[in-house]
Amino acid sequence: MQRVQVSATMSYKYKLCFGMCLVTSLAAMAFHLTSTPLQDVCLWQTSNLTTFTRRLSPLEVSLEYPLVLHRQTVNITTEDYETRKRIVWMNVPLLYKTVKSFDHCYVRSCEISTNEAHISSADAVVVNGVNLPASKHPNTNMNQVWILYGWESPLHYHSNTIFRSDWNGRFNWTLTYRLDSDIPFPYNRILYTGGTVNISDVLRRKSRSIAWFVSNCGTSSKREVYVKELQKYIDVDIYGACRQNKSFDCPRERFFECLGLLNTTYRFYLSFENSLCKDYITEKFYNTFMTTAIPIVRGGANYTRLLPEGTFINTASFDSPKSLANYIKYLENNETAMGDILIKKHKYEYINSQGTDFDWRCQLCAKLHGNITRTHYTDMKQWLRTGKCLVQPTDLP
Repeated sequence: MQRVQVSATMSYKYKLCFGMCLVTSLAAMAFHLTSTPLQDVCLWQTSNLTTFTRRLSPLEVSLEYPLVLHRQTVNITTEDYETRKRIVWMNVPLLYKTVKSFDHCYVRSCEISTNEAHISSADAVVVNGVNLPASKHPNTNMNQVWILYGWESPLHYHSNTIFRSDWNGRFNWTLTYRLDSDIPFPYNRILYTGGTVNISDVLRRKSRSIAWFVSNCGTSSKREVYVKELQKYIDVDIYGACRQNKSFDCPRERFFECLGLLNTTYRFYLSFENSLCKDYITEKFYNTFMTTAIPIVRGGANYTRLLPEGTFINTASFDSPKSLANYIKYLENNETAMGDILIKKHKYEYINSQGTDFDWRCQLCAKLHGNITRTHYTDMKQWLRTGKCLVQPTDLP
């Protein structure tokens, strides 16, 4: 891909269950309450900028692990610009039709429209490329910033519209879950709290080995094939549409009840992704940090680079499902080894990062009010797809 620098002065995740939406909404509310400014200590104005300095407990990304947040208490400047930047959606995802607030952002002088008639007056146009209709075309206004939005893995884009010649070079920024995006927006992050856990109490309550909540029974990652092989050597209780036991149902209205099983019954949970793609880690992993279950991950991300060592078990560390099963059995008979993982895991907690300044709206608004540098993506297919996913898994029997 050629990248030309020019300087100038879900979501598609409809498939997230209803319960998950409730969880993230409640988590966002909890974060908002805990991060409310304690005191306005200063205010000054210029011709086009009002600035508040407040004593906050903001978050920062860990220098060691990009998907970990840390709290810090410092003076943070909240900036309200007189000029509001207009952001307009093209092909808005259902999840974002009503999500337009910037109240949780440090830079909040922006507005969002889902009315495509406003594109001509936009400062930035966010294009949901996952299922972009063939009837959609870009304009040629080079004073605007055009941004590719995609929260699905590239294997699940249902449209090739953005790869057409009329779109070549039109996108200036990318907004995806990948950390090398111009506006990185991973599915979530975890928060370091330094918390503790009563190991004996947790282990005493657990009676079953592994749970898996799943609705997509045929995936490009072949996770269902891996699990079938794993079940030859250890019990895996499957809930949801792919269940083998009819009583293991997990409808949306029982989401909290199902998740609660990871606190009361199961020692481990399969956080297996449907695609083996770069940086693709979804709620399947993050949800376990609301529970006392240990996540077993299988995906295309470099987990050891992105997340704290020892807080999860990675299938990539084992040469076969049988070897993984043997390790799980070892842990179940070794309270000290199991406890070591739980101690490390419980130093971190679930947080809804969409309620923080790392939300894409906050990042985009701040970026639009800064010194804009545009990148012209002349080969979006290469950036998005080429070499980014493992199509043929190598860990299957």
